[in-house]
Amino acid sequence: MPLKTDCPHCTQLRPLDEHLFELGLACDYLNNQANYTEPGSDSSRLIHTRTIGEWLKLSAQLDSVQINTWKFENDSGYCGSFAEQVESDQKHYSSYAKVLTKFLFITSALEEAYRFSNEFFSSPEYASKMSRKSQLKSPAIRAAIFLDEMGVNFLPKHLKHRTDQFESIFNVYIKRHKLELSGMKYAKRDDVSYGLHLVRNLRNHAAHGVFPLVPNPDYSWSTNWDSDILTTILGHACRLSAMYLQALLARCNQGFKADEYIRCYDSDEPEFAYFIKNCTPTYIKNLHLKQNFSLISAFDYQTKPWQSH
Repeated sequence: MPLKTDCPHCTQLRPLDEHLFELGLACDYLNNQANYTEPGSDSSRLIHTRTIGEWLKLSAQLDSVQINTWKFENDSGYCGSFAEQVESDQKHYSSYAKVLTKFLFITSALEEAYRFSNEFFSSPEYASKMSRKSQLKSPAIRAAIFLDEMGVNFLPKHLKHRTDQFESIFNVYIKRHKLELSGMKYAKRDDVSYGLHLVRNLRNHAAHGVFPLVPNPDYSWSTNWDSDILTTILGHACRLSAMYLQALLARCNQGFKADEYIRCYDSDEPEFAYFIKNCTPTYIKNLHLKQNFSLISAFDYQTKPWQSH
């Protein structure tokens, strides 16, 4: 179930890897930190947006994962048809492992974003609203409730559209593989956070070994449809995870603190003024969309984007 190329919303999106790297750079320029204490524990640690950004950039830069299906095979006496199967298996599982690894890297960033945001949704502004809910020990559940309370001004454009797309394919996945959902007590389909609850369940399926690894459809009972539906749902989940992360960072930030950002104020050069004007918390909210400004190319001295605005 790939994206429809003629969808007016989906055609506005940056390529996924560009989206992820752009968000990773935004985390770098924020260079924020927040204290996080594990529920029921006295231990605490600092959560850094740059750590979140590193996971995102790692995911964006992931081009391939190589599964070596010949590793434990002695190919000296095998016939050509067997060799073809081994090669086909290698291609199938390498492709599968790539998108699964990308998703797990992104959800590592998302897990840190939950913890980073914890200070904000524990603030007096939200504490009374949050306290009316139970089962708040999980940072993921707390973040989901916070998203429902924060208001639409911090939500990325077309988030609802992407959530609806993801839900439709997620329901097929759940039914096909007879999987259970957890932590859905407070989840309602009309909630802003509903898609995040589904992503969280998918992440748990992958992390706990429940996510199905279907055999190579060319040499098994499985079909191309089985393989395609699973790789597609992971791709959709990567995009939606990044958009929810944008919402959390757009609301829960202390401004841009990186030295690289601050130094731009000390220069009269037009490229730095262009950067400061465009690199804002509002930009974080909608950086998934194609637009003239990009953190990746803001200081491209070949194209000089600041001269065209």
